Amino acid sequence: MSTNQGWVHSATAKGTSIQRRGRAVCLLAALGGSSMALPTTALATGWDFTPRVTVGAEVTDNVRLAPRGQEDADLIGHARPGFTLRRDGVRNDTRVDYQLNHRRHLSESSEDRTTHMLRAHNQTEVIQDTFFVDVTASRREQATSLLDPVGVGGSTPRRNIEETSYYSVSPNLQNEFGTFARQDIRYTYDERHYHRSNRASSTGNRAEYTLDSGPLFDQVFWQLAGFYDRLKYEDGLEGEFSEISATLGYHIGRTVRVFGVVGEEFNDYETLRDENDGSFWEVGVGWTPTPVTSVEARYGERFFGKTRALSATHRSRRHSYGISYTEGITSTRDRREFQFNQLAALEGMTIDELFDQYTLEEIAFLLNNPIITQEALVQGFYLTRSVRANWRYDTGRSVVGVTGYQTRREAEFQVGEGLFEDDHRRTGVIAFWELTLGPRTTTELSSGISRTEFLGSDREDDFFYFRASLNRQFAPDLRGSLAYRYQQRDSNSRVNEYRENSILALITKEF
Repeated sequence: MSTNQGWVHSATAKGTSIQRRGRAVCLLAALGGSSMALPTTALATGWDFTPRVTVGAEVTDNVRLAPRGQEDADLIGHARPGFTLRRDGVRNDTRVDYQLNHRRHLSESSEDRTTHMLRAHNQTEVIQDTFFVDVTASRREQATSLLDPVGVGGSTPRRNIEETSYYSVSPNLQNEFGTFARQDIRYTYDERHYHRSNRASSTGNRAEYTLDSGPLFDQVFWQLAGFYDRLKYEDGLEGEFSEISATLGYHIGRTVRVFGVVGEEFNDYETLRDENDGSFWEVGVGWTPTPVTSVEARYGERFFGKTRALSATHRSRRHSYGISYTEGITSTRDRREFQFNQLAALEGMTIDELFDQYTLEEIAFLLNNPIITQEALVQGFYLTRSVRANWRYDTGRSVVGVTGYQTRREAEFQVGEGLFEDDHRRTGVIAFWELTLGPRTTTELSSGISRTEFLGSDREDDFFYFRASLNRQFAPDLRGSLAYRYQQRDSNSRVNEYRENSILALITKEF
């Protein structure tokens, strides 16, 4: 269950946050991403303001990702002004990252578009160490449907692009009862709006409560937890999810822990199942033989059947390995909301660390990672099962990595619209190699292959991409890149096949 998993996994999450950049660096090829820190302008008020602008040109031989024989070449101009605004106060932290993305086409003016990317977060400590308020806002573009052409590096055609805005406010009360226990109470209200889309906007209300054992308990640990979550769409679709649970565990020595969870779910959402709630149980074991190695496995039963979860990580000075398996009921809305979270998890860091490490341009490009799954056009609730394994090797001058993944999603209720888009399974592998050629120059190669099976029909799509770039830091506040990209989608629906070659040159200046 999500509440308990977050608590039991906390030690593992802190360990994996040390892993950073290797896998992602090569994916920044087309944007000229660089790991070198750039100066900021300090305002008199204690704010740090960093304006920037990226300009460039792209040549493509298939601007609309059209089927073979219908391709049109084009020259595209890119203009991406943006800024980072930040203040780290004693009791107030603010971070705003914004970028406007404008594409102007020489021939296909119907593909011209201007989109926005925003991530803003403020945390205010109203009462020291006790009461906090978090406010978040975000906006980004994404593909509307898996069925239509979905490209990498911002190449998805305009007809399959939509923008999403998200806002939330979340007061949080934390306090301790001496050494006996620690209490955490949080309420979150959020809204999600779609732009240039027929998708229904939605609101969410979530209340969470946890009571964790304190230092008074040594080898024994426990938790009492509960939450209530209500989702409501403008088109009338609603879902309510709530849960209460109790966890009891025991540390066997310093490296092994065992635990059990029992609880009750109270759900109300549209599904074809005879039962959508009821009691649940789960048992688990964790093993942390060293500070750099952690394994945790879980097994249980919920209303939809047996549940399993696995997480294993290991890292050394040069190597890192990881494998995970998760399953549970989610909504399309949830999946879209947590794309930043998914990317941060892939990179082994928190969202704040993600935005500290990369610029908005870099993050926008990383979100094209095939593992960050695009969702169905139809709003609804899904049983999702995901498995992922990754390996990374870093010599300092060279970084190599491979990630394999599979995600299967099954709709809880078929609405009869876009039926074969509800259920799908995606399997794939991505690999990269980054080589440092000099103190200011890097070259990056990345490639990936995936298969998407639409389980309500006989359609299958195979997707392949290759990317190579040369990146140069000309000055502390000036960098550039030259990149080549090839992508190809084969399908048993020939009208959905396409191939594309492109060359992109970009220059980024910070002020």
